[in-house]
Amino acid sequence: MIRPCAILGLALCVMASHAWAQQPPPSALRQQQPQPEEESTEQRGSPLLRIPVIGPTLAPSFPALSGYPLELLGLLMSPLERREVNLLPAFAISEEFTDNIFLNNNNKRYEFITGFTPSLTLLANRPRFQLAAGFSNASEIYARGSAPNDAFARQNLIVGTFWQPTPQLTFTLADTFARDQSPNATAGGFALGGQGSTSNALTPAMGWQLAPQTRLDLGATYSLIRFDGQGAGIESDTYGFMSNLSHGFTPRFTGMVGYNFTYIDLRSGHGENATTHNPTLGFAYRLTPTLTVSIDGGPAFTNLGKEDFITPGVSAGFVQRLPFGSASVFYSENVAVAGGFGGPTDSKSVIGTLVVSTLRDLVVLFNPAWTKAESLSSRQIERVDVGVFTLGLGAAYRLNPYVTLFGGYSFLLQRVGRFSTTQDFDADENRVKVGVQFGYPFAFDMGM
Repeated sequence: MIRPCAILGLALCVMASHAWAQQPPPSALRQQQPQPEEESTEQRGSPLLRIPVIGPTLAPSFPALSGYPLELLGLLMSPLERREVNLLPAFAISEEFTDNIFLNNNNKRYEFITGFTPSLTLLANRPRFQLAAGFSNASEIYARGSAPNDAFARQNLIVGTFWQPTPQLTFTLADTFARDQSPNATAGGFALGGQGSTSNALTPAMGWQLAPQTRLDLGATYSLIRFDGQGAGIESDTYGFMSNLSHGFTPRFTGMVGYNFTYIDLRSGHGENATTHNPTLGFAYRLTPTLTVSIDGGPAFTNLGKEDFITPGVSAGFVQRLPFGSASVFYSENVAVAGGFGGPTDSKSVIGTLVVSTLRDLVVLFNPAWTKAESLSSRQIERVDVGVFTLGLGAAYRLNPYVTLFGGYSFLLQRVGRFSTTQDFDADENRVKVGVQFGYPFAFDMGM
C-alpha cells in the first residue's frame, strides 16, 4: 500500500490518506468528472485538483500532503493568465522556527532557520490535457548552529497530469518526490531522529466509462523509501494494483466492487516481505448536490513468511463541496509500511482536509491527521507500535504576478508504544514558517 508516502511537511504535515478531491464521483477510485471541453482555462484551474483519489483502501497518490513545500503552493492556484502554458521561475526567502530541531524529546532544542528556495513551476491547460509540475530546492542556514548550513537541504518534485483522449476514457499520472537532509527530516510521515531520507510515489490510473452508468477504474502504485548513512530507518518498496467497477443504480446511489493487490519489499532485510489481496464491496451515496458519503472494503488476506493474516481493508468518508473549496473526512485501515519504521503493519488513519482554492490568488490548506501502525505478527524482526498525530495549516496569497506571500504552521506528536522493538523516537514539534516569493511569469499558447 502506498499510503506510507504521505503529509504536508512545511505547511501540512503528515501522512495523507484518501480524501483529497474537489468533487468525488461515486467510483472507488473517485475519479474527478471530466470538465466540458468548452470550459475556459481559468475555470479549470489547477489540474492537480482533478487528479483522482486512488483507492479504496490505498492512500491517494496526489496531491501528496506529505512533504508539500509552501513554495509550491502556487501549483494549486489558477493560472496567472488564460493561456495554454504558464511557466514561473521563482525565488523565495523564508524564516522558520522549530522547537525541536532533532525531533527527539530527549534532546529538544529550538532553532531559527533562514531558507532560500529557487523553484520552477509549470501549468499547461488544454481542453483535454492538463499538466502541473513543480520543482524546488531549499538551502538552509541555522541561526543557532544546530546543524551545518546546507545548500541542498530539501528537494521536492511534484507532477500531475490529466488526459482525456475521448469523452469515455481518462488517463492520469501523479508523482511526488522528496529528498530531505535536514535535522528534522521525516519519512512517510514518521520521525526517525532526523535521518536523511528520499521517498517517491508514482501512480498512473485509467478510467473507462463503459456505459452511461457503469465505469471501470484501474490504477497502479509504486513507492519507495530510502535512507542515507547508518541509522534506524528501514528501506522499502511498495507495489500496488487497484481495480474498481462501479454502477449507478439511481442518480444518488452507486454500487462498487473491486480488488486491490499490495506487495511490500523490505529491502534492508528487517523481516519478511508481504503480499496482500483485498477484494472489496462498497457504495457511494449523494446526500445533497454537494455532499457525498462512501464506504467500501473487505477482508485483506496477507501472507507474511510462513504466517497468514486476515485483517480489515476498509475505507469510509465524506466530501462536502463548498462555495470556496471543499472539506472532507476520511478513515481507512489496511496493510502498509510505517514509513521508516518498516512493516508490514496494520495501519489505521483518520484524516480531515479543508481546501480553499476557488479564489484566484489565494489557496489555504488545513489538514489534521492521525495514524496508528502496529506490526501484524509478534514474530516480526522489528516490531512496530507507533502513533502519529499532525496538524497542518498552510496558505499562499499572490499579491501580483511577481510577488507571493506564504506561511504555514504544523504540529507533530509521535509516540512509540510499549510493544515496539524499534528505537524510541518519541517526538513533539511545533513549526512556523513565513516567507515571500518573487517570480517572473511566462505565458504562451502551444499552437496545436
